[in-house]
Amino acid sequence: MKLYSHDEIIQLYDKLYNNENAKYSSYVINEYDMLLKNKKIKIGYHRSNILRKHILKTKCKSVLEIGSGIGLMGAYIRSKNKGIKYLGIEIDKEAYEKSRKLNLNTVNSDFKIMDKIDESFDVILLWEVIEHLQDLKRFIELAYNKLNKNGKIILSTPNYNKIYNYPDREVDNLYQDTPPIHLNFFTKQSIKNIFELNNFNHCQVKIKKLPYLQYKSLSFYKNIIKAIFNKYHGSTIFFIAQK
Repeated sequence: MKLYSHDEIIQLYDKLYNNENAKYSSYVINEYDMLLKNKKIKIGYHRSNILRKHILKTKCKSVLEIGSGIGLMGAYIRSKNKGIKYLGIEIDKEAYEKSRKLNLNTVNSDFKIMDKIDESFDVILLWEVIEHLQDLKRFIELAYNKLNKNGKIILSTPNYNKIYNYPDREVDNLYQDTPPIHLNFFTKQSIKNIFELNNFNHCQVKIKKLPYLQYKSLSFYKNIIKAIFNKYHGSTIFFIAQK
């Protein structure tokens, strides 16, 4: 597999998120507008439940987020508990600069900067990020080292098995963005195996059972029917593991 340079990856994400007509620009624009206007921060049902259970209603004092973007999660945590120390790491410069305008504690770098951070953390967060990392083994090693005793890593990532929702797909078509956008692919069992092999314990895996809302899409209604009969392979894995 080709390895991509730091600069190549930065250029890719700049193209994907920061151009006016970029594929994912609407996410950044809508989230930033919401935070600038001090509207109620919406992070989704599953994420809010996970943060409440494992951060907000615990003795958690510090959170490190990899791929923190413009700071949606950091702003949400701050809105619920200002006493939790938050640090975000974001590779995209424009997203990083927006997070700083929101007075969030972030750094502009990739995950490897963890090796130079003196602090350790109670929780490390990654939302739809781990599938993008070129050196997965190095990331897991750094994450383990940067967690406090009994600290947790919490993440979400696409479910590889969602390809089975598309029986007419081309052979080996992953229905994911191609590298260097998505480089790692996980199933419920494989992600658990990977972290357990790297000394993590108490692994919890949950699959999002229903498709994301797309009222104008016929496939959305077909997948809802599949889900009712337990024939739908959820699109997202939510994963939690403890040091």
